[in-house]
Amino acid sequence: MKETGFGTERENCWKTIGVFSKNAARCPRLEEVIHCRNCERFIHAGRNLLERELPASYLEERTRIIAVKKEEESPGTVSVVIFRVEEEWLALHTRLFTEVVDPQKFHTLPHRKNPVLLGLVNVHGEIRICISLKNLLDIKGDEEKNGEKKQYKRMMVVTSEGSQWVFPVEEIHGIYRIHPDIFENTPVTLAKSRASFTRHIFRWRDMNVALLDDGLLFASLKRSLT
Repeated sequence: MKETGFGTERENCWKTIGVFSKNAARCPRLEEVIHCRNCERFIHAGRNLLERELPASYLEERTRIIAVKKEEESPGTVSVVIFRVEEEWLALHTRLFTEVVDPQKFHTLPHRKNPVLLGLVNVHGEIRICISLKNLLDIKGDEEKNGEKKQYKRMMVVTSEGSQWVFPVEEIHGIYRIHPDIFENTPVTLAKSRASFTRHIFRWRDMNVALLDDGLLFASLKRSLT
């Protein structure tokens, strides 16, 4: 048990006695709030994700990751994961990826109108922040099709500087190794928002793929959510 601004509560109670629990025990507050996402404790936990400090072991962990990356990429190639948002093909460094999961329903946070922040999503019983790359990169596309709200086919879970983020996407091709020699300059016709987050362009299957600048991407996300 722990003490919070809301009184005594269980750690991650939504997993032990809430709607995400597989146990028979049920929280008595469910009769009042119906679902954990309507409970102030669940909302409070979600906001803590936006405000938490980096772990003390972060520097050690990043040093270890960077060392492994140099060993893996010694031949000169760069390992990336290629994915699609709307009709745009994008890529991020493979080292950022934690896993790919099936689409999960995300729950919006009250009093937050930021179009980049879709809400909170439950991944294996843990609350994660769900982000719209489509809105962040200003990628055009229909929000509805045949009168129904758009459904994403995959969710990418990525980790950067001790924080995990979830990005809904249309399609994930997989891991691809590229050599820096094939990088091209960013076309002047690329949308301004997307161009600012693009580190390189490369050709893949006769299509242009934008390799995103992950440092700038996650720094911008943190600024937009504060």
